[in-house]
Amino acid sequence: MNLKSILVIAAKSTQVINRELKNHQKEYGNTSTIFEYRFQKGGPSFNVVAIYNNKKKKYLLFATNKKAESIEKFEKMIPEEYRKRWNIETGYRVKNEFKIRSCTKSPVARVLFFIIQCIMYNVLNMLKSVLEITAYELKSLINEDIKKVVRYGLRSLNFIPVSVLLDCLRWVNEERNRVLRTRLTII
Repeated sequence: MNLKSILVIAAKSTQVINRELKNHQKEYGNTSTIFEYRFQKGGPSFNVVAIYNNKKKKYLLFATNKKAESIEKFEKMIPEEYRKRWNIETGYRVKNEFKIRSCTKSPVARVLFFIIQCIMYNVLNMLKSVLEITAYELKSLINEDIKKVVRYGLRSLNFIPVSVLLDCLRWVNEERNRVLRTRLTII
């Protein structure tokens, strides 16, 4: 099995999964487990990794097509691999916070709105590396600047300290390079 064909996703509990977990708890107590799951007779099968979280007193469920070796390896590996997906999923959720709602059927307008949405998402990520800011706060600040431009004209935006932003970005770049170099020396 090549690396691209390995899947790790969050699993939802079903009656079958809950029944399997109750049987496991009766026999082994509140411990983590791996078991094979099949949707229907003859359907595809995969492994369900149920990692018991002592703090929350519940199971974290993952579905994967990886071969089951030991629960210890899965407990260390699966959450780490799944964490890599969180950035992607969070990206879709945050990108939707910038969604421009429109009834237009014009493909040009829709593409323009999507590009603005992506730019705003990237600006937010850039700012988050320097500041603690949310999508809502960024949209509010942009809205205030638009109001200033409408009231006082474009010159009202000349008070933005661009040099401060550039200094912060330069510092973030230097810090990122330092962290990456440190990681490379460890390898």
